[in-house]
Amino acid sequence: EILETRLEPGGVGCVLALPGGLRPSAGQYLLGFSAEAGDLLPAALFPAELPAAEMAFAAPLPAGWMAGMRLALRGPLGHGFHLPTGPRRVALAALNDSAGPLLPLAQAALDAGGEVALYASAAPPGLSPLVEVLPLDLLPEAPGWAHYLALDAPLRLLPGLPRLLGLERPGSLGCPAEVLARADMPCGGLAACGVCAVEVRKGWKLACKDGPVFDWNEIKFTWII
Repeated sequence: EILETRLEPGGVGCVLALPGGLRPSAGQYLLGFSAEAGDLLPAALFPAELPAAEMAFAAPLPAGWMAGMRLALRGPLGHGFHLPTGPRRVALAALNDSAGPLLPLAQAALDAGGEVALYASAAPPGLSPLVEVLPLDLLPEAPGWAHYLALDAPLRLLPGLPRLLGLERPGSLGCPAEVLARADMPCGGLAACGVCAVEVRKGWKLACKDGPVFDWNEIKFTWII
């Protein structure tokens, strides 16, 4: 059930009351569908906080979803982020309008006593004051500062991520990194339709089942010198 909706940068997010067993971790997703709203296809819902019986999910929601509506849900699906044990400095980069899917990582890192910097076009509501918010044009500074970097990027931006980070050659990132490849994933890995295909160094993978979080070193990038 949708307990409430929230206006956020990038659209409307929500808080859901979840049945037992549906506890996606950071970077995983649920597929949600509402016959009441007239949905034609299910939508991928990314958690915006650590797993709980009532969880916030990031914008954007499908049009027509509202508080009190009941959803059909499937999941958790996909592979999420793997925050290293004891990271002292964690950099998060939101290249989508909503930074919501990265917030569970910020929460976990702060709980472990780490420092967190969020590179984003806008700070999400309710963000801890302990998180330093920086503009995206400072993103090239992140690899030199962080012990771990997590990026949330639309599928179309994946090949050019090294350029956005100011990298000059492959393998020069300097810290462990993972990328959440955001794409439409209506089949949730059942149909292998290819809509969410990600080019990797050894062919192609599907964000819906092989991701949506990929290790930086797995992705095939376009290196522009």
